[in-house]
Amino acid sequence: MSARNLLSPEIQETLLKRDFQELSQTQQEAIPPIYGGDHLLLIAPTGTGKTESAMLPVFDNLLRLQGTGFKAIYITPLRALNRDILSRLKWWCHELGLTVGVRHGDTSQYERRKQALNPPDLLITTPETLQALFIGKRLREHLPQVRHVIIDEIHELAGSKRGAQLSIALERLAEYAGEFQRIGLSATVGNPEEVASFLTGTKRPHTIVNIPAAPHMDISVRFAGDNFDSQVRTVERCIEKEDSSLLFVNTRSTGEALGHRLYGRGDVDVHHGSLSKEIRIDAEDRFKRGDIRSLICTSSMELGIDIGHISRVIQFGSPREVSRLLQRVGRAGHRLDTVSHGTILATGFDDLCESLVITNRAKQNASENVGIIHGALDVLANQIAALLVEYGEVSIVRARTIIERAYGFSDSGNAVPEVCRQMAEHRLIKMEGDTLIRTGRCRTYLYGNLSMIPDERKVQIFDLVSRRTVGTLDESFVIGWIHTGASFIVKGQLWQVVDLDDGKIIVEPAHSVSGELPSWEGEQIPVPYAVAQETGKLRRTRSFSAYGAGVISEAYADDILTSMDDADAPVATDRCVTLEHFDEGVVMNICGGHKANEALSRVISVLLTARYGSSVGIEVGAYRILFRLPSQIRAANIRELLYSIDPAHIEGLLRLAMKHTALFKWKIVQIAKKFGAIDPNADYERISIHRLLDTFEGTPIQAETYRELFTTIMDAEGAAHLVRQIQSEETTVTIAPLSAIGREGLTSSRDIIPPPSEDQAIIAAVRRRIEDDNILLFCMNCRKWKSLTKVSRITDPPQCPKCGARLVAALKPWEDELIPAVRKREKTDEERAIEKKFLKNANIVLSSGRQAIVALAARGVGPENASRIIAKMREGDDFYREILKAERTYIKTHRFW
Repeated sequence: MSARNLLSPEIQETLLKRDFQELSQTQQEAIPPIYGGDHLLLIAPTGTGKTESAMLPVFDNLLRLQGTGFKAIYITPLRALNRDILSRLKWWCHELGLTVGVRHGDTSQYERRKQALNPPDLLITTPETLQALFIGKRLREHLPQVRHVIIDEIHELAGSKRGAQLSIALERLAEYAGEFQRIGLSATVGNPEEVASFLTGTKRPHTIVNIPAAPHMDISVRFAGDNFDSQVRTVERCIEKEDSSLLFVNTRSTGEALGHRLYGRGDVDVHHGSLSKEIRIDAEDRFKRGDIRSLICTSSMELGIDIGHISRVIQFGSPREVSRLLQRVGRAGHRLDTVSHGTILATGFDDLCESLVITNRAKQNASENVGIIHGALDVLANQIAALLVEYGEVSIVRARTIIERAYGFSDSGNAVPEVCRQMAEHRLIKMEGDTLIRTGRCRTYLYGNLSMIPDERKVQIFDLVSRRTVGTLDESFVIGWIHTGASFIVKGQLWQVVDLDDGKIIVEPAHSVSGELPSWEGEQIPVPYAVAQETGKLRRTRSFSAYGAGVISEAYADDILTSMDDADAPVATDRCVTLEHFDEGVVMNICGGHKANEALSRVISVLLTARYGSSVGIEVGAYRILFRLPSQIRAANIRELLYSIDPAHIEGLLRLAMKHTALFKWKIVQIAKKFGAIDPNADYERISIHRLLDTFEGTPIQAETYRELFTTIMDAEGAAHLVRQIQSEETTVTIAPLSAIGREGLTSSRDIIPPPSEDQAIIAAVRRRIEDDNILLFCMNCRKWKSLTKVSRITDPPQCPKCGARLVAALKPWEDELIPAVRKREKTDEERAIEKKFLKNANIVLSSGRQAIVALAARGVGPENASRIIAKMREGDDFYREILKAERTYIKTHRFW
């Protein structure tokens, strides 16, 4: 029987209304096992109907279920996806007579109460809000009815602590609902069996439907030029060839830089996670309407938010990972019958080789494995606390039984009692024999830790010279590194710490510095070991045409390699490591990928420091390690070390070495907060790192710090493999003068292109948004004339066409309903207060003209704020920064008013 015929007449009739003439391959293959009740992992390209594949048979079952309660829960990793899924599923539910609701952090109290009293059949939520469902007594009553849980974009969760937390939450849900059907949806997964196990937990059979993405994609690589000007021109040519395109960048700063250069076109906008929700939604809507031709975006648009038809995806620079490329290019076409077109614009030699390799691997559907987290101890602590808030008390045996049904915790061994003892030490729980009992602090802790995403307070950097704030640093970085006299780089400039005062870092520009410089690249996407090694192989074989390089790309790569041949400089490959001197130290060209190179660099650094007694600075990339060294340490010393390191001791060396690094301190503070051992709002200036390290020695907090470092940041086994290859002479190590490839490590601006200012994209977006806002002009002289118009259409200064006066108030559109009160002769005290506010508004416009109107059009900006903004800064980007600051303050505080 065909998939369509399995569905009930009601569903089939609704399909016809929705103009589903035929089901996609994805739907044909996925609907039968879901209809049959199987736990299913569905892997299929974006736009092939995964949501309907899951929901049509689920809807079919919901129509037959009786009783009240949540019958199906749809989980997405992002609130924006919640919004998108709700808009898509509302239609189906309405047609079928089912109810649907969305619940996340922004859901109103009214809607929450409504869901508690009358739960929808289908609840769309996030992993964090699912945690909250177990806390509310009334909400828990609706959980026994759950028969289906659908996890969208499961690859986004499976490799994170959010996912580890979710996997235990599903087992807690099973305590109420019994066995329910689990459905996971993903565009790309390299290890489907393991991700399916993550979805279903231990001892549950599952089905996998895997529709390869590669046959649905056409991906090309093009060299964009070796300077930013030529790269921007190439981007423009690509945009102009398409009626709609997504332009993906890897970091916010690159997006801002490109946005600044392209805004003048009028058909390009920027979309990234640092922009406000309103600005992001506005950009999505404008793209969907066709008002703009291209959207510059980071990973904020990787997931399947519906923004209409996309002709082509343009990737600026290497996407770093195969799975990321497939996910991003899959956004193009976004229809069942189309091929997705993508172009990578390579920005340098490394970038070009890597892009060719990733494209070739994508065509073979060789996605990276999702790194499922096993035994995360802070997640364990979090979920033990959750169980106790839920039940009041629970035995260790029962807690362990629930937890060990989750795939990532199936062999937790003695971890549960050890974590419980740690929690008891911090008064989160009490232990009485085998029984765990909650404390008052347990509930407080849990409410503050529904999410496993680390809380990061931003610390301002204040320049003593210019008397301006120049940026911010993450609190955890400040804890681990910053002290009086320390130096660091922010926005490409070197600063030295003068003082730490009142929660701010007081700095002055520094011109030179000795010792280690911290490298802080939170946005950087790590290049996997396998991709880096194959990139090295491509350098060695020089088979660019076989990898699909175009004529221009191949000529550029050949020029680089030929120039090195002419200089008798060896090329670093998968079988050759080169050590090259430069003024401040040595560049080690090695194709190990970020994590293996990170581990190897730290081992070499600590051994050099121990041997020579001098500090060693390191900067790590996928294809090179830059060592900043005192003059007595040379390349020969590093080569000698490579042959003397015992590969079996690398992890042990790292464990000893890491204790004294900023990286370890940063991570242990994060994890201690998630354990409830440190107050999440603790002032970093009052935390004694040395005391913390002593306190947590040998504890689960220290163990989890090491576990996370060795899985998410460093690859000790990859580093050991690189060393074994060298020592077996499978890989040669050569000392050479600085080559073109080594020099790229000193000068490369890939992904760190400095924009003209730190937030040009945001400021430009605010400026355009306000110009497009509606404003209500009202004459406070004759009080007869009013006009609703866009800010952009207002002449300076505004004037009443009836009486000629310039005493014109600039009001929010909703203030129209207050005008009758101002026109009255006899007024109440409240009406006189409104009149006074309007007059103040009009006087500001009278004295400052259009600038006042722009300020008054902003969200939450009234006459007082507008006066302050204009007095502080009347024009330019700083004027809009002040407006944005006022809007942010309003957004953060208006709920308390």
